[in-house]
Amino acid sequence: MSRGLGNGSNGEFTFLDTLNIISFLIGTMNLQENLTQGDKQELLEAFSKKADELLQEIHSHLQKQDNKIDKILEVISSDSRGYIQSARTTYD
Repeated sequence: MSRGLGNGSNGEFTFLDTLNIISFLIGTMNLQENLTQGDKQELLEAFSKKADELLQEIHSHLQKQDNKIDKILEVISSDSRGYIQSARTTYD
């Protein structure tokens, strides 16, 4: 004959059965809390990694923009000197 919970054959819950159920529920809650903390840690690590990647991308983009601006300034500087020199020869 199969026996259910409890020590008696009439299927009654005993104090130890109740403790086992409570212990199981507490263990499940603790496991879920631990998983949640682990998930938070993984999420923070992923966020930090993504932030670093984005900062490197922004830095690279700004460096390219600086190089473009430097080239534009060189062209403007050389063109303005040429323009000023041609204007002087025209009016001299």
